[in-house]
Amino acid sequence: MKTVLVVVAHGDDMEFMCAGTVCRWVKEYNFPVYELILTDNRKGTYTLRESEIIGRSKEEAIEAGNVLGLKEVRFGNFIDGELEDIPRKHIRNIIIDMIREIKANIVLSWDPFAAGEDHPDHRVTAMATYEAVSFSSNPNFGTPGLYPPHFVSEAYWFAKKPENALTFVDITESIDKKIEALLKHETQMELTFDSLKLEAETLGIDLSGLANVDRDTRNQIIANAVKDYTAEKGRVPGYKHAEQFRYEKFGMIEMVLGQEIIKPEFPPINA
Repeated sequence: MKTVLVVVAHGDDMEFMCAGTVCRWVKEYNFPVYELILTDNRKGTYTLRESEIIGRSKEEAIEAGNVLGLKEVRFGNFIDGELEDIPRKHIRNIIIDMIREIKANIVLSWDPFAAGEDHPDHRVTAMATYEAVSFSSNPNFGTPGLYPPHFVSEAYWFAKKPENALTFVDITESIDKKIEALLKHETQMELTFDSLKLEAETLGIDLSGLANVDRDTRNQIIANAVKDYTAEKGRVPGYKHAEQFRYEKFGMIEMVLGQEIIKPEFPPINA
């Protein structure tokens, strides 16, 4: 039995990047999975008031978590888009404390070393999580006396432009759950379409046919795009649909003993 923690910046990060894999851990392995969303998503809209988007985003994240069977969705409540203004050690300690509280064995987050990440919240989340995983076993880090030190043995790092990411998880059987969870984030799906329309307008592309599409049509377009994306990820390992990660083990026990102790459920393709 392993416990899994997903650390993300925004409400839909997990669903876009790793929900199919999370679904497999829950359904096939019965692993408890927790999610920590660091920001309040207030910038995830072109049209809604801050008070409205913050409340709706939390509700949507909880609904998406229920679809995937998560044990808990927790919120850091930092201002969306402004994580870089928070001392990283403060964010790191929050993550360390949760790792210790739930005794996480596996952590997933944005890859701290992948190039081409444009969102500052993703970059801050990535490095704070990497440091938290590295030092959760050190009693001199985290909130003193709150929880005992705990060692994290594995991490799965995802990225928009992955590098050295040789773990491909077959999500063919969980792609529908991934999409169902993603579409629970109504506010983010609205943002996705608003962004698409603005991009088309700027480039002089006529997307007037999408100006007033209904919810079902919008969701079908998004679902098709996700399936195309995961199908491309699955091309290398020969899966119908896949998610891609840079897998990393932590600690020294395997080097000291000279044998494999930590066995990933989804090993890299070159393993």
